[in-house]
Amino acid sequence: MHHYRKATAVFIIVLTLMLPLFLEKKEETAVVNLDEVLTASKHLQQLRRESRAELGEEDPLQTAEAEIMEILRREAEILAAENSYSSIIIDQAVYQGGKNISQEIADKIDSKYK
Repeated sequence: MHHYRKATAVFIIVLTLMLPLFLEKKEETAVVNLDEVLTASKHLQQLRRESRAELGEEDPLQTAEAEIMEILRREAEILAAENSYSSIIIDQAVYQGGKNISQEIADKIDSKYK
């Protein structure tokens, strides 16, 4: 009878130590293509149009870049927390792989800034 108690205790300890390995969420890297987001998001297109109307000939992306990048960073941070992304890379052509969340972030921006 004493051996069964020891075996049960060892079994419980092993399960306790192994359980976190099975419960961890796999974190992945997400990639955001800036051109896709600007094309898909109506709110960001509106920001570009407004800056084009104010400044005329200058590139609207350059003039509204700070505001657009701030919105993207804020929304990317929220998505990273919600979906357990280890990191979100914005417009890095060098990086290969990762989940493309450009459309998802554009939809989130449009729904938030209606």
